[in-house]
Amino acid sequence: MDPATARRRPGVMGAVPWLPLVFLCGCSHFQSSDAASSLRPEIITPLKPVKTPGLGKRFSVSCQAQSPFPRMTLIYWLANGSFVEDQYPDKAVSKGDVITEPRGTRVLLTRELHFRAFSRRDWSTSFLCVVRNPAGLEKALVRWDPERPAQISKPQQETRQDVQAPESTPTVDWAESTD
Repeated sequence: MDPATARRRPGVMGAVPWLPLVFLCGCSHFQSSDAASSLRPEIITPLKPVKTPGLGKRFSVSCQAQSPFPRMTLIYWLANGSFVEDQYPDKAVSKGDVITEPRGTRVLLTRELHFRAFSRRDWSTSFLCVVRNPAGLEKALVRWDPERPAQISKPQQETRQDVQAPESTPTVDWAESTD
């Protein structure tokens, strides 16, 4: 078949010159993605469920990650997919400074998330630690354990049967009381 005819007819013959190039590019992609995966950041904590603090308690949770790119790695917190400072402009929840420690050829990064007074809103918010470097992105979701925050116990109301009034003290009919 002459080259002019091959250009006019679509099909395998027209694609044959491109097949080795496609195969070559595909193989190099898989090789580079294996190399890139070893360069991606690795989140160390929080991987396990975090103990849920009591409501109203001051609390912090840490995100730690390793990366082979000391100056080109970002670590940050998201709340419901947005930056924490956008979700909590009142600073009820805030992020701490990034702390970096050299670890051989890698760097250990730590960033805390601070809760001024843990609330039901915080418990139902999705907090995500994100670590990004030139080779990729890793994420870790904070999971609370146990599922529900500890209840703040309310003082129990006294019932009429619980009150033992001395004989000299007049009794009050609770149903008629306006207090």
